[in-house]
Amino acid sequence: MIPMTDILKYRNISLNHATYSKVEKLSRTITPGIKLSMAKTVEALVSDRIARPHKQGNNHNGPDQSTE
Repeated sequence: MIPMTDILKYRNISLNHATYSKVEKLSRTITPGIKLSMAKTVEALVSDRIARPHKQGNNHNGPDQSTE
């Protein structure tokens, strides 16, 4: 029998390709020397923003306006 993900503990999100690429890049830069999983990267970003709701990102230029 294959163990299934506990649906009471986890949920899924969908990202467009441009956003996915950005999260992938952040997964290598958030903790120098350690590549985080995509899930842990999102978790770290959300936790940081909740802890510091008025913090502005260094490269934030408004909503993603990619043409992809």
